[in-house]
Amino acid sequence: MTDRPALVQRVLGGAAVAVLDRLPVPLALARPLMLVENAVENVRGGWGRLRDDAEGARYRAVRAAVERHAPDSFVLDAGCSQGILQEGLAYRRYVGVDRYAPALRRARGAGDPGTTFVAADAARYVPDEAPDAVVLNEVLYYLPRPVRVVERYAALLAPGGVLVVCCYARTWPTRRLLRRLRRRLDLVASERVVAGPHAWEVAVLRPRPPIADGTRGSVAP
Repeated sequence: MTDRPALVQRVLGGAAVAVLDRLPVPLALARPLMLVENAVENVRGGWGRLRDDAEGARYRAVRAAVERHAPDSFVLDAGCSQGILQEGLAYRRYVGVDRYAPALRRARGAGDPGTTFVAADAARYVPDEAPDAVVLNEVLYYLPRPVRVVERYAALLAPGGVLVVCCYARTWPTRRLLRRLRRRLDLVASERVVAGPHAWEVAVLRPRPPIADGTRGSVAP
């Protein structure tokens, strides 16, 4: 009998990514494929493959961005999966949020008093204090309104706080998503991370300062 999850995973890992890379498929149409992949990964191992060496480069880049732009800070990791970002990250307080509780149970830093993992919807979670850095690491594709989620978290930041967004850089819909974010927020820094056939962009963003009438600067979609 064919292993359906394995078959879906192979299809998503090859043909679907190739199609998304070459065709201007809107993220709203690509998202169902990504949600299937997410469900398969969670059932098979809670995204355990994120601990592979190939993923290490982007985690190092995201950690470096947080520590450079929000040192000794409260870090909110939205969509944290197994909390891999927290391992090796310097921070004052860390809260990792993910809706998939079994993945959180694999997190290795839960015993530290400054480290908390919360089973909740990252799109709606509200922290108990303003974070200095909100990390959205390879999670925005799975959310129905990703730009609104980023803007909501931007409004929750402590003064001077940053958003650190990491997105896969070799598919058209994710590149378009990053362009939309840059139109709405100030880009502080950006780094392209390449590891073998994979590439990611790690972008550090800040809310735009208020303009004369008291509203934030923005560009219409």
